[in-house]
Amino acid sequence: MTREDRAARAAFVLAAGLFLLSLPWPEPASPPCSAPVEARALADRSWQVRCDGQGPPLRGPARLLFGLRLDPNRASASSLEVLPGIGPARAAAIVAERERRPFRRVDELRRVHGIGPRTLARIAPWLEVHAGGPRPADLQENR
Repeated sequence: MTREDRAARAAFVLAAGLFLLSLPWPEPASPPCSAPVEARALADRSWQVRCDGQGPPLRGPARLLFGLRLDPNRASASSLEVLPGIGPARAAAIVAERERRPFRRVDELRRVHGIGPRTLARIAPWLEVHAGGPRPADLQENR
């Protein structure tokens, strides 16, 4: 095969790929589970999920998989690490700050060293603060 043939073949493959990318993609399917609850937990995370709505609420990153949000007052440090831009140090700083004073709103995470407006904008869609603040049992479980 000549150099021109290889170039023509590469151009064809590239054009075909660009064409496929321009096609409309189907809408994502709705979550297969309308009432997800925890069936089994390992450490501080939901490990198995049931969809019958009969059981404790999901914990940890499993919440995000079902379109639910994490509560920064209740989530463990390891669960917070799945958020974009949050590593072990920032997750530990969030836990330390909430022990000092629980968050009443998501935007109060700006109190945490290293979380500025851009980081807050990235993580805010994945978070919500539940009314009533943290429950003591949740905080003990997540340490």
